[in-house]
Amino acid sequence: MIQTILVDDEKLSLIPMIEKLKQYNEIDIVKAYSDPNQVLSDMKDIHFNVAFLDIEMKKIDGLTLAKEIHLINPNVQIVFVTAHSEYAIHAFELDSTDYLLKPVTTRRLDKTIHRLKQNLNRIANQPLDSTPTNQLIVKTFGELLIYYNDKPVSFKTAKVKELFAFLITYRNTYIHRDIIIEKLWPNHDYKKAKIHLHTCLSHLRKLLEQMNQAGTIEFKDQHYCLNLRISFCDAFEIDDVLKGLDSVNDSNISIFEKIANLYKDPYLELNGYEWSYEKSQEYHQKIMLVLNKIINYYQGKDLHKSLFYLSMQRKVEPYLDENIKKSMEILMKQNNRSEAIKIYLDYCNLISNDLGLEPSISIRKIYDSLVSG
Repeated sequence: MIQTILVDDEKLSLIPMIEKLKQYNEIDIVKAYSDPNQVLSDMKDIHFNVAFLDIEMKKIDGLTLAKEIHLINPNVQIVFVTAHSEYAIHAFELDSTDYLLKPVTTRRLDKTIHRLKQNLNRIANQPLDSTPTNQLIVKTFGELLIYYNDKPVSFKTAKVKELFAFLITYRNTYIHRDIIIEKLWPNHDYKKAKIHLHTCLSHLRKLLEQMNQAGTIEFKDQHYCLNLRISFCDAFEIDDVLKGLDSVNDSNISIFEKIANLYKDPYLELNGYEWSYEKSQEYHQKIMLVLNKIINYYQGKDLHKSLFYLSMQRKVEPYLDENIKKSMEILMKQNNRSEAIKIYLDYCNLISNDLGLEPSISIRKIYDSLVSG
């Protein structure tokens, strides 16, 4: 049985696809989503082996959502359903099963269903020992999420989770016990805080043991260090790429795009750890650097992609005059006057309401040329 979900932030677009899929006896529609973020929240509670995804969605684009789904369950087959053909290369780079252009015909959908069945049969017939084991996946942007062998990891207490977050933030580094106490138990009695620390360390060590010794906490001269055998961590990916690469070119642009799409929200933002603010600012600066490199690369090659990453950059940092200026200039080259005006007016309202400011003279000049032309 093909157990599938559908994701499209336009509810009306979901209806015709649902009706078409209902014609196939082998299809079981588990759920249809108009909020793509809800998919990731539900994955621990529902089972599906196929996802039909729209690409251009406001909260999270389909390409990024596909990556997130595969991080949790790499066996899910992805079928993109979109009105835009220009994303096809990126879609198949993600090892998607198919790429359907709207409106989807029954004849074309027949081929997709046949391909899905072939892939599911192949997966079902794989030897059991070919399934990857001992995979530890850590996601840090937005909320700290840990998965071991595709299952979410639960911590004994919120403080045990925070201790894990702190130690992984400063991974492979020996941190003095008193610094950990100061960061995690500020304003606490020192002796009591020390007991809390030892209790949390004990729970964390047991958890690592349960995950087949996925890591160790080393202790030396009152210092603690967390060493993990980790399969994937979004923050580590960004760090590793920026250590090894500087300029963007034709051979590495896909790598920069990959790490740009890893960044959803500020580092550990939803966990509310005060000590993580400095690290959050560090990753904010890193991702802005990455996005600037990608935008500059595509400005002379692909204006559509340049606009896409300018839009992504505004989500990370919404108060950039330079971003608005570049976006308006590209839209003018594309003769998309209405969208350029909309971006300008939205930006004016934003900085006026949030900061009490007006846009720069250079941006106003571009706007004046738009309305006068």
